[in-house]
Amino acid sequence: MSATSILNHVQISHKIKRLAWQIYENNMESAQIWVAGIDERGQFLAGLLCQQLSEIGTIEVNQFSIQLNRDTFEPLFLSENSLDALSNQHIVLVDDVLNSGKTIVSCLLPLLEKKVAKIEVAVLASRSHKLFPIKADYVGISMATTLHEHLLFDNSNINDLKMVLV
Repeated sequence: MSATSILNHVQISHKIKRLAWQIYENNMESAQIWVAGIDERGQFLAGLLCQQLSEIGTIEVNQFSIQLNRDTFEPLFLSENSLDALSNQHIVLVDDVLNSGKTIVSCLLPLLEKKVAKIEVAVLASRSHKLFPIKADYVGISMATTLHEHLLFDNSNINDLKMVLV
């Protein structure tokens, strides 16, 4: 299987900084923001975004993780803080690639039960094959692909991040 490089480490670093600034600019009136990474790669990206957000301004940045059961699409929320603290808060859901939108929808529904004030979506890459009415608020790169092509974010080496098309 051949892979085509879409984003290299430097480009991904620039995308993360730009996404963080966009998130900050749209939430600068907030006292705090919650950043939720979905599964392993989304959690990795959420950590990078939180680091950048903490360097940019004075907004308190909290992070939590969401593990999605891929058989049932039931999310498991993991946080050092009580998730009851999400009430009336601003949430940014982070994933590596937005494909059909099913992952985001599965994570949104339980968050709505917490009566959050606002939910936004940030992704490193967005494809054009949405089956659900989900649109990312913050996108590193948008790319039209065929149904048989896949965008993969490789964070196996934190000093050589890459996005490839396979």
